[in-house]
Formats: sequence, C-alpha cells, structure tokens
Amino acid sequence: MRRREFSVGSVLWAVLMLAASGNEAIAQKNAALKRLGILAPLNCPGPGGPTRATINLLQALAERGWIEGKTLIIDCVAPGNNFEQVPALAAELVTRKPDVLFGGSTQAIRALKQATAKIPIVTAASDPLRSRIVTNLAHPDANVTGVAPMSFELAAKRTELLRDLLPRFARLAVISSIGADPTDQEHMQADINAAGRALGFSWEMFYATAIADIDEIFERLDAEGFDAAYIWPSPFTYGYRLWIAAAALTHRVPTISERSDDARAGVLLSYGLDDIRIQQSAADYVDKLLRGAKISDLPLQQPTKLEMVINLKTAKALGLDVPAALLARADEVIE
Repeated sequence: MRRREFSVGSVLWAVLMLAASGNEAIAQKNAALKRLGILAPLNCPGPGGPTRATINLLQALAERGWIEGKTLIIDCVAPGNNFEQVPALAAELVTRKPDVLFGGSTQAIRALKQATAKIPIVTAASDPLRSRIVTNLAHPDANVTGVAPMSFELAAKRTELLRDLLPRFARLAVISSIGADPTDQEHMQADINAAGRALGFSWEMFYATAIADIDEIFERLDAEGFDAAYIWPSPFTYGYRLWIAAAALTHRVPTISERSDDARAGVLLSYGLDDIRIQQSAADYVDKLLRGAKISDLPLQQPTKLEMVINLKTAKALGLDVPAALLARADEVIE
C-alpha cells in the first residue's frame, strides 16, 4: 500500500512539475513576444464584429510578420456603444504594459494620451493637429505619431459634390452622434459653415444617441424638406451605417459620407481617404515601433490618396440621374 501511495504521489508530482514547466515555457514565450494594445473605436475582433479598420490593421501587421500568438500578443479593448467608458478602457489597457498602443478614433487617441505619456501611441484618427492632440506633424513632441487624415478640409468638397449631383441643393442636415470627439465636431461645424456661405446652403445639426433615433431623424428630414444629409464619421455612425442607408432610402434623403464602406452599405456617395492605405501606413508605424524605432524619429504623415464611390443603385432608387462627368471621376461605381 505504501508503494502504491508513493507511486500515485510520484505521478501527481510529475504531472504538477510538467504543468509548471509548461506554464514556465508559455511564460517565457510570452515574455519574448511583443505586445500591442488596441483601443478599437467600436468592437474588437470576435462575436461583436470588428470594424473594417481593425481588420485591415491586423492583416497589414500579419504581412509584416506580426502574427498573433506567434510573434505578437494583442490586447484589444472596445467600448461597443458605451463611449463614456473609453477613458477607463484606455487606463486599463495601459496597465497591461503594451510595447505600442493603437487607437482608431480621436476619442480613443485622446484617452490613450491622457492615460500614458511614455508608451508610444499610433494614431489613424481624424486630423490630430487640428484636434490639438499633437502640435507638430514633422517633429512629434509627445508620445503620439502615425497617420494624420485631413478629414475636416474635405467637408467643403463633399458639399460641392452634392451640389453637382442634386438639381436643388439648398438645405443640408449634418448627422452626428455619441462617440464623436467634441473638438472634431467644433472644426467640422466651422468647415460646414464656411462651405454653406460659399455655396449658398443652410444646414442643421442632428444627433443620434440610439438606433431608434436614426429613423426618427430621417423621417423629420423628409417631412421638413431637407435636400441631403451629411453623415459625419463616428464609431456610432459607422457601426449603424446599414441602418442609416436604409432609413435614408425609405425617406428618400440623398446622403454623403467620407467612408467608402458607407457607400457600399447604401449611402449615395462617399468621398474621402482610402481607408486601406491609412491602415497600411498605420501598420508601418506599429511595425517600426515594435522593432525599436524612436517615436521622435517618426513624423506623422498626411495621406493624399482620395477615392470617390457612387452607389448607382441608391441613386436610381432615389430617382436621381448621376451626371456622366461625375461617374467618370468615381473610383468605384456600385450598380
């Protein structure tokens, strides 16, 4: 009996030792991996469905050799629709001690910068200079670098496209939401004001705080005779782009956005920066920083490749004839 007890004890001890050595091996492996912290604008990869921007970033990193579980540990947090949680999520992410942080919205970048002054942060959000997140693009003076999309400057161009497309364009609705950065909103409103004075249209702001608001807003736009709606980018409007496109079509309101994904979802027209290129560029920054580059040696870059997508199916449903000249300028026409 003693021999049996001894044998069982020995086996149990061996199992425990193997488990410990296995855990130690995993720990050593994980210690050798680099760690990337992502504060996603809406959802992380998983059942909730990530945004295309997050997918593009992860694909671009894999192409550069950063594969989750093999060469990289990815810590991702996301607010879903609870955007008031972003500062707390940023603080939580910093406690995990990532080598590099990434944020895909102005709100996320601002929260990450408040949470740490040491860990490098890569941005792909709206113009960080005008949003006052950085003070210099060529020489980063903080722990933020990356891509600096010129979202605000294109507001006037989008309203010009609406004028070219619509027989009558005199009244514009601008639809924003929770999750949009207040400083971004301030600049957007200034740019829309300037465009309105130059092109002779009036405009009014509308805010959606829940999915039920979307149909109510478009019902009002239809009833009050608005000529078009400008969908201001935010995590909320991106996440509910299909609902926005459907409500706009139901109430026969032409729409424009900066994101090509919106046009593919049914928005009439999009004009903005190439999101895939933006994420490719952001991945370059993450790659260099993970390999030891100093943030002070990586100036922010402003992408210049613009794309216009026209949803011809939506145009036909609205009874609009898209001018041939406008179709010829489009990078993509959805039929």
